[in-house]
Amino acid sequence: MAGAGGGNDIQWCFSQVKGAVDDDVAEADIISTVEFNHSGELLATGDKGGRVVIFQQEQENKIQSHSRGEYNVYSTFQSHEPEFDYLKSLEIEEKINKIRWLPQKNAAQFLLSTNVQDGFSDLLLKNRIWQG
Repeated sequence: MAGAGGGNDIQWCFSQVKGAVDDDVAEADIISTVEFNHSGELLATGDKGGRVVIFQQEQENKIQSHSRGEYNVYSTFQSHEPEFDYLKSLEIEEKINKIRWLPQKNAAQFLLSTNVQDGFSDLLLKNRIWQG
């Protein structure tokens, strides 16, 4: 995908799996959703294993507007676990279907993640995560 403008084309690369790509990719490691926060500084990915990985844009790339836009892992946590709904006799998979960042009101970053059955709100503070 190329950006608009003369010689400053942007090249985007996409991988459906986090980490090294090899023949033995576990189903749980396949990315199921991706969402940038409002400033574009943070990127959250959810996978079929119920994990959320938050990436932060490199400092050098924030200053240079025409840089590669590389992101490094900032935090990782398990948002959803497989469950069984005994009332409906239904297995609930841990796959994350959607992530949404909430508007920022202070230094804290909030995101919501959801699987098929329920949603959790997760609070991300500098170097710490609380789930509630």
